[in-house]
Amino acid sequence: MGRPEGLSVDPSVYDAIAELYDPWSLSVTEDVPFYVAEARKAGGPVVELGVGTGRIAVPTAAAGVPVIGVDSSVGMLEICRRRATEAGVAELLDLRLGDIADPPVSEHVSLVTCPFRSYLHLTSAPARLSALTAARDMLLPGGRFIFDVFAPYR
Repeated sequence: MGRPEGLSVDPSVYDAIAELYDPWSLSVTEDVPFYVAEARKAGGPVVELGVGTGRIAVPTAAAGVPVIGVDSSVGMLEICRRRATEAGVAELLDLRLGDIADPPVSEHVSLVTCPFRSYLHLTSAPARLSALTAARDMLLPGGRFIFDVFAPYR
């Protein structure tokens, strides 16, 4: 699969804000128990698209569920690795650099997630369709894809 037009903004934009992301999102915790519970139900590993700094992935790993995390930002992944090491769960996180519309994941899993509106960073209908298709293609029969979006104004 090639990179669809409008896939996302330049990854360097996310690299530039990587160190600011956790302080900015510190108060966003209400979804963490939900995603951790769903990961526990699914077993593991789970795939998290747009893993960022590990806001969901690190607590999921701390609950004993392996996570394959995909993100387009080297800076965000570095922070996620650091957080996982500090939490003692680095061995449960498999972090991969890549786009959520064409993730570098060949495994098939019971659960794919894309928390905290990461799909809204895709700027075109073809990119969004590629991302949804990629998520579906990673799922085992009966698997689930859980994502968070809102309807933006157009």
